[in-house]
Amino acid sequence: MATDGEIDYRSFAREQLDEALERIDRERFPLNYQALSAEIERRKWEAEVAARAGVTVEASAPVRHRPEFKADPKEYFRIWIVNLALTIVTLGIYSAWAKVRKLRYFYGCTVVAGSAFGYHGDPRAILRGRLIAAALAGTYLLARQTSTLATFIVLGLLALVTPWLVVKSRMFALRVTSWRGLRFDFSPDYRGAYRQLLGWLILGIATAGLLMPRFSRERYQFIVSRSRYGATAFDCNPGVGRFFKTAFAGMGLALVVGFFLGILLAVVVGGLNAAQASPAVTRVVTMAGVAVMYAVILSVVHGYVQARNLNEVFGTTSLGPHRVVSDLRATPLISIYLTNLLAMVFTLGLYTPWAQIRLVRYRLEGLELEAHGSLDDFVAAAAAPVPAATGEEISSLLDVDFGF
Repeated sequence: MATDGEIDYRSFAREQLDEALERIDRERFPLNYQALSAEIERRKWEAEVAARAGVTVEASAPVRHRPEFKADPKEYFRIWIVNLALTIVTLGIYSAWAKVRKLRYFYGCTVVAGSAFGYHGDPRAILRGRLIAAALAGTYLLARQTSTLATFIVLGLLALVTPWLVVKSRMFALRVTSWRGLRFDFSPDYRGAYRQLLGWLILGIATAGLLMPRFSRERYQFIVSRSRYGATAFDCNPGVGRFFKTAFAGMGLALVVGFFLGILLAVVVGGLNAAQASPAVTRVVTMAGVAVMYAVILSVVHGYVQARNLNEVFGTTSLGPHRVVSDLRATPLISIYLTNLLAMVFTLGLYTPWAQIRLVRYRLEGLELEAHGSLDDFVAAAAAPVPAATGEEISSLLDVDFGF
């Protein structure tokens, strides 16, 4: 029997959908109920759009909209360098305003169907969140200086509040984002956060990593399926098997790349020993070689896993009658990670603006919005208050990566 959130209702006939809606226990299966309701609404929407157009649903040809990212690296470099300078001069206080400037530029340069996104975050709220995050970091450092027990207690408390932080972070990030005049939103579900995020994370650790692919799937599904645009909820149902296949393939890829790089490093070190190089030189070359190996393996595996996982997630994501199409390729993504890393090292970080724009542009170029009907039919939801930015900033401090 499928667990909550794993039923794909898109293959159901309309009569089957109505029957399932009558029989489903919405309290026991909230994710299935949400997916079922979203599919019924999508079918109604398609029928209404078709009726207004005077054609049958089958005759309505979908239109694909590919995102455009119009950022100029030189223009962004000026923003980035000023942000960096003011952040240093103000001892980090300006970092909140720097974040808002950066995101407003990136969102404003992201255009879908002729309309750009908007970012409406308040830098003062972000600063307050960062101060709380800094206090939390200080508490952790103090605990490390005190005792091992205190350190584990702080880490345990952080693990317990992480699902809460994820919910608060997504609520803040989406409620300050808009497109075509409508705000995005995130429906808070703290019980689901602890079940899907913390629960599967614990199981993944308890099984020595064997269930971590399932945790990754649950994390993506939780975040996307509770997101909304206006009054319309997203629906996302990625396959579990794809995540396991990707994880095992990624581990195999890491072993192969590590094996050949290890042989290359051994040859180099052996050559130094044969040339009777000093131990200090050999040690430096060895340490540098290990660092390069780690960076290359991480870039290769991360690019491969991210491309496949995002294709699965976005490829099973819909918004009302519309759906997302994803065609990210691992090889170009790996190449971007590796070349960005090398360029940033050799330019002492000055290449960062170009690196960020390259990565965002490629990710967006791999996506399309397949519109089944008009994009003007979305309606606004009741205005939701923007929560404090504490969860967003603590999540950034803890490097809680949502994988998007």
